[in-house]
Amino acid sequence: MTLRFYGKKTCVTCQKAKAFLEENQVAFEELPIETHPPSKAELERLVKETDVKASLNSRSAIYKAQNLGKNVPDRQTAIALMLQDPNLIKRPVIMNEQGHMIQGFDADQLTAFLKR
Repeated sequence: MTLRFYGKKTCVTCQKAKAFLEENQVAFEELPIETHPPSKAELERLVKETDVKASLNSRSAIYKAQNLGKNVPDRQTAIALMLQDPNLIKRPVIMNEQGHMIQGFDADQLTAFLKR
């Protein structure tokens, strides 16, 4: 199984997730999220209507500038903003060959995801 790993070299959470995958000998293709972000179709599968905020990177400049913590955009607006500025996407985004995706890093959640 080869995963797609959308991340950023300077992202500590991405570094932890990569180390976890490497320690567990999981093959993955690393894609820099700034230049190779998830597609619109992938973001539409990833961003949940019921929890848009969970897919937003609260440390990004656009998140802070637009106060998206309090003014959470609707799903389509959030996806449009993510396409304009991939740094708004919570990292890492990990996608398996079936197109299932997970965001962020939690060892237990990632272990369960890998068993899918």
